Amino acid sequence: MTVHTMRILMLVFWCSWGGLHLVAQSDDREESPVRNEVFIGGGIHTRGFQLTAGYSIIDRSRRTKSFFVEFGEIRHPKENRQSYEVLSLPGSPVAFVYGKRNNLYNLRIGYGEKFYLSDKNTRLVSLGFTYAAGVSLGLVRPYYLDLIYRDNLGRPEIIAERYSEANQIKFLNPQEVRGPSGAAYGWDELDIVPGLFIKAGLLIDWGAHDSVVKSLEVGLAADLYSRDIPMMIFEENTPIFVNLYLTAHIGHRW
Repeated sequence: MTVHTMRILMLVFWCSWGGLHLVAQSDDREESPVRNEVFIGGGIHTRGFQLTAGYSIIDRSRRTKSFFVEFGEIRHPKENRQSYEVLSLPGSPVAFVYGKRNNLYNLRIGYGEKFYLSDKNTRLVSLGFTYAAGVSLGLVRPYYLDLIYRDNLGRPEIIAERYSEANQIKFLNPQEVRGPSGAAYGWDELDIVPGLFIKAGLLIDWGAHDSVVKSLEVGLAADLYSRDIPMMIFEENTPIFVNLYLTAHIGHRW
C-alpha cells in the first residue's frame, strides 16, 4: 500500500468522523413528517459507473438511516481503447484495450446515514453530509478478444479467447486481434473477491420533506479487497480502489 493511498484512505476516515462530530453537536430532536423512503440512483466516478437501490428509515428531521445495494464497474487507470488495422481482414478495425486481462465489477451491500444541517421540513433545499460502509464483492470477469487463426490455406477463423499462457503471443499481437468479443463472454467464469468499502460525501436534497426523492451526492469512496485484482497484464495491480463519485437519486417518501 503506497503512502499516497494511505493518505486518501485517511481522508475518507476523517471526513466520516468529522461529519459525525458535527452532527453530534446539532439539535436532532424534531420529528420528521415522513418516516420511510425508497430510492434508486446512478452516477459516475473517476474509474467507471455505479447504480444503486435502497430503503431508508427517517429517524429524525435531520437524520436518515439507509440500507442499500450498489453495482458498478471499476476500470484500471492505464486502460486505453485503441484500434489496430488488420491488413488481412476486410472492414474497419474495432477498438479494444491492449494488455487488459480482466474486467472488474463491484457489488456493494451497505449501511449508511444521512445528516442534514437544517430541518428538512423547513427548507426547500437541504444540505447535509452522508457516510456509508459495508461489504464490497469484487466480480472479476475475464476479458475476451476475437483472435485470428488461419487454416492450412490461409483462410482466417475468428475465435473468442481469454488471456492464457498458451495464447499470450497471439493475444498480445494487435495484428492477430479482430477486436473485443463482447459483453456476453466470461460471466460463467466470474471470480468473486471479498472486500470492504467506505464512502463519505456531501448531500443536496431538493424538497426533502416532499413525497418525491430528488437528491444529489458527491464524495469520495474506497474499496479494499482481500487480494490484488489482476486487471492488466503488464501494469501494476492493486487491491485498493479510491474514487471521486457523483450520484443522483430519485424515489418515494411516505
